[in-house]
Amino acid sequence: MPIEGSLKELSLSNIIQLNCTEMNTATVSLRHQGREGVLCFAEGAVVHAEVGDLVGEEAVYELLTWPDGSFVLETDVTPSERTITANWNMLLLEGIRRIDEAERVLEESAEGELTMEASAMDDMTILAQNLKRMAGVEGAVIISRDGIVLASDMEGDAEKEGAVAVFVGNAADQVGEALNLTPFDWGVVTMGKDRVLILEGPMFFVGLLLGEKASPALVSAEAARALG
Repeated sequence: MPIEGSLKELSLSNIIQLNCTEMNTATVSLRHQGREGVLCFAEGAVVHAEVGDLVGEEAVYELLTWPDGSFVLETDVTPSERTITANWNMLLLEGIRRIDEAERVLEESAEGELTMEASAMDDMTILAQNLKRMAGVEGAVIISRDGIVLASDMEGDAEKEGAVAVFVGNAADQVGEALNLTPFDWGVVTMGKDRVLILEGPMFFVGLLLGEKASPALVSAEAARALG
């Protein structure tokens, strides 16, 4: 009678060990996320495997990566062909080595992405600092189009200034598009005694807190050069 089970409860590596140590002749059919594979034993040796276009040892290594799925084990089923001659212990060791190597590559890739993100954030911080150093600017905030503060260099409330920048920038874009006007370049919002110059960057908005005597036109021109 066929034995059915889950690879979460009994992994393929354990199935191989059990059948090889007990010198079984059997066939294991496996399913994982719509894919199917087969592994065959003959008198305790792994003699054949296939999954997709892979046959032989490479198929074994692929099947060993399946973390879940189902299996059906039929004993006393003689394999129709032999595509594997390696010892089952060596197959498992090589399979484990490949899995570890793949996990290491994924970890390094994730670390690289985090490093790139950190580098991008550092660039934003430097940009905010450079913008604040411009004549007539008392503070700078860079904010994404969905309202996330990417960097700031100001004593005031960066979240508040950023929210204003996003609201004004998005509103100007929408009005300009509706009226077929030229694209939004810059604008000034007065909040009490403060004046905030709003500029649109490539992927974000910039809010610059202007000094009392600062010229918005001159500051916007210099900021545009800084933004590239």
